[in-house]
Amino acid sequence: MTEESATVRDACATILEKTARTLQLGAGGTEFVATFRAMTAHWGAARPNDLPLSDVSPDGSPVEYAVDLDGHAPALQFAMEPLTAGVPARDPAAARTLMPLLAERYGTGMARWSAAADRLLTDDAHGPHVSMYGAEVRSGAPIRFKVWFYLDGNGPDGMFDLLYTALDRMGATHLWPVVQAHVHRAGYDVPFLLSLDLDDDPAARVKVYFRHFGADADEVAAVLKTYPGFEPGEVRDFCRTMTGGRRHFSDQPPVTCLSLFDAQTHERAAATLYIPLWTYAEHDGEVRQRVHRALAAYPQALRRYDSVLAGIAHRGLDAGTGIHNYVSWQPGRARPRVKVYLSPEMHDVNPPPLGVSQQDHLGSQPTAKGRTE
Repeated sequence: MTEESATVRDACATILEKTARTLQLGAGGTEFVATFRAMTAHWGAARPNDLPLSDVSPDGSPVEYAVDLDGHAPALQFAMEPLTAGVPARDPAAARTLMPLLAERYGTGMARWSAAADRLLTDDAHGPHVSMYGAEVRSGAPIRFKVWFYLDGNGPDGMFDLLYTALDRMGATHLWPVVQAHVHRAGYDVPFLLSLDLDDDPAARVKVYFRHFGADADEVAAVLKTYPGFEPGEVRDFCRTMTGGRRHFSDQPPVTCLSLFDAQTHERAAATLYIPLWTYAEHDGEVRQRVHRALAAYPQALRRYDSVLAGIAHRGLDAGTGIHNYVSWQPGRARPRVKVYLSPEMHDVNPPPLGVSQQDHLGSQPTAKGRTE
């Protein structure tokens, strides 16, 4: 856990600055940290326990860091939940305020955000969370921004309907068949997040994240086999490597991300697999060993991973789980694209499945209802 004497904003910015230096992002990294501070200015002098528990990291920390481990130019991402001290996380006021700031200061596009937010950032939302925002920097490239909206605002049985309505508001219902085709087990393959790249480029990504409740490695492979590069045997091997040989995801569901894009055809649809790491290992040291096994053929990626992990971890890796959130995997022509998601772990070790902020929420359970036809 981070020291209580530090504000959330300062503690997380310090980690981000250290990670940017580790990745040798130079001036881009400095600008990136300043962007983080601008996006979290509303936190003020809040300490970890002043803010409501977040869904960004499983222990309730309001920030998550992600590092791309492939062999190309290093990329660093953060995700944050726009929380306000003393206000429930479901309150959309902070989320509504942050978007105009990004548009004014960084020129982010608001058209899609406005269309989706009109339906997804409502005052009567039932779910415990409404949105997260993120930014990513890559060497030699401008900072890019994105937003994630939660789809359980009308309760768990309304996720498909709310997703369809959001796509309709954005003029993207032609993409609905792609969503339908991603559901292999009605009631258990459940959408829970919609994300948008915050620019007005027609090719900007629109993504839907699915949890696959009660899935095993074979069922995950079946969901992904129609997408470019996903060989079922490789998917099964990766799942089992990252879960210590387990076949079933009994405690925490895996996640797939369906990238819809804004295209009139389905030819550009792509997918990414996310394996949860905090519920299938005894401690973070064991997770590190699994990452090393999965990336044994890519020493540069492992060096990048080890150096970043050493800068973020503030305790011994064998003291519990919670520093590692997810690892994502997407096949590539020369090598897979792997990204690791890490937590500042501001509250406690060994977070429960679905995270401390979701434990009593009905949206954490699979639903058999919804618009899937």
